[in-house]
Amino acid sequence: MITGFTLKKFSQISKKFPNTIAIKETNKNYTYKAFFNMVLDISNKILLKKKNSITAIIGEKNILSYVSIFGVLMSGGTYIPISSNLPSKRIVKIITKGKANIIICNSSKFNFYKKIFPKKIFFTEKNLSNLNQNYKINVKKNNKLAYIIFTSGSTGEPKGVCISRNSLDHYVRWLSLNFNIKKGYNCSQFPEISFDLSVADIYGTLCSGGTLVPAITTYDKLFPGRFIKNKKINFLVCVPSLIDVIKNSSDLTAKNLKSLKLIFFCGETLLKSQVKNIFKAKKNIRIINAYGPTEATVSCTQKEVQYKDLSNNKFHSIPIGTPIPGMKIRLLDNNKFSKKKGEIIIYGNQIAQGYLDKKDNKDKFFFSTKHKPYYKTGDYAFVFNNEIYFKSRVDNQIKINGHRIELDEISSSLTRYGIKKVHTIAFDKIIVALFTDNKKFNKKSIDIYLKKNIPKYMIPNYLFRIEKFPLNQNLKLNVDDLIKIAKKKINEKR
Repeated sequence: MITGFTLKKFSQISKKFPNTIAIKETNKNYTYKAFFNMVLDISNKILLKKKNSITAIIGEKNILSYVSIFGVLMSGGTYIPISSNLPSKRIVKIITKGKANIIICNSSKFNFYKKIFPKKIFFTEKNLSNLNQNYKINVKKNNKLAYIIFTSGSTGEPKGVCISRNSLDHYVRWLSLNFNIKKGYNCSQFPEISFDLSVADIYGTLCSGGTLVPAITTYDKLFPGRFIKNKKINFLVCVPSLIDVIKNSSDLTAKNLKSLKLIFFCGETLLKSQVKNIFKAKKNIRIINAYGPTEATVSCTQKEVQYKDLSNNKFHSIPIGTPIPGMKIRLLDNNKFSKKKGEIIIYGNQIAQGYLDKKDNKDKFFFSTKHKPYYKTGDYAFVFNNEIYFKSRVDNQIKINGHRIELDEISSSLTRYGIKKVHTIAFDKIIVALFTDNKKFNKKSIDIYLKKNIPKYMIPNYLFRIEKFPLNQNLKLNVDDLIKIAKKKINEKR
């Protein structure tokens, strides 16, 4: 018995288009029939070992990851997607905090993680089978949670965001209705599986009859414009920064974008200049700008961008749009709801169940009188001409290339290394750590330490010693002056 909109939709699509290619890897293609059988197989193997499992999937953008994601859900369990590119120490920390009882990883990593977690159940690609054994799914009870995604945390510890099956179902239903992906559409996947934007790629494609084409090689990532052209990509999910990569490689051309029908942006502020460059290369294309934190199941607003939206020169960015069905947004200004400006408060069908560690909920989650969770995003927005514009963060958190980063976590990591007095700032997608310790530090050895403990995208671009931290009249850190100091230091270094 297959339950929930997502799995039912996937099952229906698999039966409707059995010979359509579901996954295109570099050297091998998988039809929906073969893929579905592999999902059933791994699901049943999981059920034989552990019911209502919590499964850590240490994976890349490949068949093992995709089969495991659907297989865990089909078995009634919860999955934790973990990019294999993360530092091993962080992966171990996530598995431990997530209390995973099953680990799925590539066979080359099996011995390494088996030594660390000898009592856990392991599956590798050797456990995958596409033999049709007429499995019957009979799960009497599902875990309420679909997945747990770990994000950067201010204390130096990653935070697990708990997304329910109901929230996932609601989002996938919206994806299937809104994106209009047809049978055989080539849909790219650039984000890693641990990045929640991959949810839009994976489910939006495989619950619609499309063909998922992961960007795997270094060449694909360095030259995404050529990847789009060579793979004949019809549907692109990405952060806006990807457009800059395409433009900088001189690949933002009509020839390279010829196959594209839809671009779905999320994870960063979308600039008008980026949209203008796209329309310049290809006019007849659908562009959707979306907004949403991980805690709101990928995205909770959308804006269908038209060429006329570029005519207003008052702002450099594209509005984040209006809430999708089932979601609501309010702006909180000085503890009062405002129709003009304030911190974005989100509530509705896609809000997370909270954080895995309940003590993390106190600052972000609160509950209405009907006991439905509200989420305080920390994002500041304003309204102009009845449209919502993202302005800035209200806390010490940033997004770079779609990845949410707590700057305090970087500072905490540097403190554990031995730097006591340190502040981390960010501007223009540059991360700078500044310290006042008199002790001499080696940037190379620091980088080696950080690479073992935090993701690569969190490692500071620059590390500078300064005499003292600038303070404002309230004796608090003056961030604006600190940024000026950092910019001056960078210019001197250049």
